[in-house]
Order: sequence, then structure tokens, then C-alpha cells
Amino acid sequence: MTSDQKRARLALLMGMVAAWPLTGLAAAGLVQFTAGDVQLRRGDNLSRLAKGAELDGGDVVLTGSEGRAQIRFSDGGLVALYPGSQFTVTRYADGAGTGEDHFVVHLLRGGMRALTGLIGKRNPASYKVVTPTAVVGIRGSAFMLAIDANGQVLVSGEQDEIEVCTQAGCVGVTAGEAVLVLSDQELPVYTHTRALLPVPGLPTPMLVGEQLDVQGRRAFVYMVPAPTPAPVPVAPPPPVTAPPPPVPVAPPPPVDDYQPPAPTTPPPPTRPTAPPPPATTAPPPATTAPPPPTVRPPFVFIPVLPIILLPPPPPPPPVIR
Repeated sequence: MTSDQKRARLALLMGMVAAWPLTGLAAAGLVQFTAGDVQLRRGDNLSRLAKGAELDGGDVVLTGSEGRAQIRFSDGGLVALYPGSQFTVTRYADGAGTGEDHFVVHLLRGGMRALTGLIGKRNPASYKVVTPTAVVGIRGSAFMLAIDANGQVLVSGEQDEIEVCTQAGCVGVTAGEAVLVLSDQELPVYTHTRALLPVPGLPTPMLVGEQLDVQGRRAFVYMVPAPTPAPVPVAPPPPVTAPPPPVPVAPPPPVDDYQPPAPTTPPPPTRPTAPPPPATTAPPPATTAPPPPTVRPPFVFIPVLPIILLPPPPPPPPVIR
């Protein structure tokens, strides 16, 4: 091989390396933060997932009962995982300018909240979130998805519009709306819809409802308004005048209705009647037993001495000197 041939082969190899997209060499996503029990399963290896770890296609992120994680993908999209989730990066390719855009992830259980990046904006058809019973596609940029213990999937739109599909068909979910997927054989059921305000000035009034057409999309029900009768003028009610104020009336003079009682004649005195004689009762019969003998108390003689009172002695005779 001559030197010119070597130089030509080297130039060809360098051109091929320069033409290879740099995005193909970068990781699919970067873990921004984790909280609680979060693990990464890559092949047969199971390790703890920490902040700053890189994710590639085929990686599975498992969050525990209190685990949370947030992943930022290379196209700027964000995915936040809730506790009890199993999230798999099935296929990811950020082919800016090449048309090779793919964002396919699987959520087997738990819940997630997603904010789409450049892949969803460049090629919305290539952005899909697959669950056991439904596939969520996007025509917008933000949504939330959760799987309960019975396997039912609840999807709610947060910005623009997304599309939820089962084997029975697809329905659109706009911001503020939510659908519940009971099984993969039934259409999603709307659980919350936005308040729809009437739009004035339409030639044919229409009302957006939850009816579905043969393709499974929401249908429009056109309502032809009935002619409204001309308003009948109604005379205003007569003004209500206030009643005149009451005229004060002098109170009547007091009337003395007191009448002295008529004198009553006292009843004539009644003669007292003698009381009836007391009833005599026969004395009880005397007993035949003799009365006990009376015992006289003994006589005690106490002698009493006489008291003699003597006159006072006469005064002495006067002494004559």
C-alpha cells in the first residue's frame, strides 16, 4: 500500500468520525437528585442510584416506598419519579438535525410527571410512555401519570394536549382534563374536564362533550338553536307609596269602675245548745282478791325542849356622890 493510499484511508476515517453525531456518544439522561431508596438495574447488576449518575437505554430505575428521583435527558426533558415506581428507558436517541429522534419509556408501576424536551417538540410521534394498559403520546409538553394497585392508569394533562390510547382507540386530554384507563380493551373514561364557556358569534353553536366518534376521538355535537320569541314588553309596576303617618289620638279619660260593696246583714245569733251528757260506762268488775294489808310506818318521837326567853336585866342604880 502506497503512502497516497494510506493518506486517503486516513482521511476517510477522519471524515466518518467527524460525521458521526456527538449526541450518540453522550448518555441518555443524568440523575439530578434522589431521595430515599432509589436503585438502578443495568443488566444483571443492581446498585444504588445517586445524584450525578448517567442513564442509558435499557436502564431500569426502581424507587422504594419513600424513594423519589428526577432525571434530566439530553434533549432538556424532565421526568420525576414518585415512590413505588419502576421506570425503564426502552429506547432513546437525540438526533438533533438527523431526524433520528426516539423517546420510548415504560412505566410498569408507580407514577411519574414529565416535561417534554426537544424530541417532543421536533417529532411528537416519537415520544411515547408505555404502561401495562395504555400508551401515552404527546402533542404538548407536560402531563402526569399514575398506576394504582388495581392496575388502572390515571393520566392528567398539565399543558397543551396529550393523547392516551388503548386497543379500543385514542382520546385527547388537554390541560386541566384527566382520564382513567380501566383496561387495555376499553376507551379511557374522562374523570375531569375543563369548564367550557360558550363562544359568541358562531354561525352554528356547538358543544364539546364526551361523545366519541367511530375512530375513538372526541366528537362535536352541533345544536341548532330554536328561534327565540320576541321579548314582550312588560309595564313597570306602579310605584309603591309610603302609607301616611298615623294621627295621634288622645287617650280616653280614666273611668272609675270601682263600686263599693253593698252592706250585708249579719246573720241572727244562734242559741247555744247544751252539750250532750257524757256517756256513762259501767265500772269494771271488782276483783275477788283481798287487798294487801296496810302497814303503818313506825312512830318516831323526837323530844322538843322549850325555849325560855328571859327579860333584859334592869339598869344599875345611879350613883350619888
